[in-house]
Amino acid sequence: MVALMELYEKEDEVYRELVLAATKFFQFLLTPLRNKREHATSRRLNILKSLDNDNLGPQRVATLQMEAQMWASEAEEAVATIQDTTVDYFKETVKALTEMQKQMEADSKRFGQAAWASATPRLENLKLMVAKETLQLMRAKELCLNHKKAAIERKMEDLPGQDKKNICIIDELEIQCYEIQLEIYEIKFEILKNEEILLITKLDSVKRLIKEKQDEVVYYDTCESPEEIQGLSCHVAAQDVEIAEMRALSLRRRQLEKKRGKISAKRAQLRNKTDQCKANHHLRLQQAEKSVRHLHEHHSIQMKRDKIKEEEQKKKEWVNQERQKTLRRLRAYKEVSSTNNHLNFFLSQTDTHRNPGPRASVDDDQPRSLMCVSPPEGSMDEVLASLRHDRTRLQKTENRSALSPSRASVNEDILMAIRQGVKLKKVPQNPGSGPSTRPASDLERSIKAALQRIKQVSADSEEDSDEQNHDQWNH
Repeated sequence: MVALMELYEKEDEVYRELVLAATKFFQFLLTPLRNKREHATSRRLNILKSLDNDNLGPQRVATLQMEAQMWASEAEEAVATIQDTTVDYFKETVKALTEMQKQMEADSKRFGQAAWASATPRLENLKLMVAKETLQLMRAKELCLNHKKAAIERKMEDLPGQDKKNICIIDELEIQCYEIQLEIYEIKFEILKNEEILLITKLDSVKRLIKEKQDEVVYYDTCESPEEIQGLSCHVAAQDVEIAEMRALSLRRRQLEKKRGKISAKRAQLRNKTDQCKANHHLRLQQAEKSVRHLHEHHSIQMKRDKIKEEEQKKKEWVNQERQKTLRRLRAYKEVSSTNNHLNFFLSQTDTHRNPGPRASVDDDQPRSLMCVSPPEGSMDEVLASLRHDRTRLQKTENRSALSPSRASVNEDILMAIRQGVKLKKVPQNPGSGPSTRPASDLERSIKAALQRIKQVSADSEEDSDEQNHDQWNH
């Protein structure tokens, strides 16, 4: 046990060196962060003073406000990093002390109560140190969580509540706040737990001292001289001191028990707050899940509607495209048809002027009348007689059946209008205006009668003369 106590002393010395080295290291890490925080805070304060005191234009004011916000963000970032670094420091110290405590508790099982009594104060001291360092760690974590919670609350305040999208974001941020608050409550439970450990450790120490005081036994011998009686009075005075110490220890014990009762009450209140926070968090999660489900349903319905609208729009576009294609084809067909009909008509008119004769013209709708040469002096019978005996031949004259330029141009306009789709009005015919109803002249009646007679007289000569006349007109 003596060797173990020497080992414990060396272990305490190593722990003190560890704490010193860790403190220097983390101070080295924290120095630039603190400088950054101080610099950012100083710049921000200077900018705010300039905004309050100087007469600046709106553009300069806006620029300075942006710079102040930037420096405020830099300071907050530095503070958050300092808090995280502090948490890391206390994690290391708590880890070292916890290992020392576990090792000492394991060593206590190898010794009896009487032998271990000399090491009990160190174990109690280790418990106190572990509880204190754990409290520091929990408070540092609480600061970090409070900083995160404040940042989320600022985000919620900066968002406008009119837009539905921003309302959804606010709900999400609220859920995050509940989650962080639950973590804070868990840390508060740990803080109360370690505070109670401190009180219990101190209370056990007081009870142990009281028990030691009570276990002390004073043996008195018979007095044989006045000096011994005087010494006995001194011993009685020492006993009075011990009684006063016992009273102080008892008072200390009552105070610690009272504080422990307060911690129990705080734990009960904290448990109620935690249950309420969990209920609100669960409710908000259900509402968020319901909102998300409703949003998905609405989104799916909207997607179907958008898909139907898109298909209808595509269908309309396809119909319009096909209609445009059809119209373009029809327009092109009309242009080509109109153009072809107008060259064809020109060629037909050219052929008709070049080859005049009794044949039908290119335009079958316009009949041509056969024009004959004016007979010489004498009757028609003499002409027929001369034809029979081949004494004279009909002279080829210029085709007068060709339309005059003015009438041809009118007919061309009429045909062009018909090709372009212009509908012609039906004009009622006056009786006697057409060639069929027009009264025949004497010459016409004579020709008809002569031809009829020719047919009746000789059919053979008629066929020969028709062939000769046909060849003459074609050549």
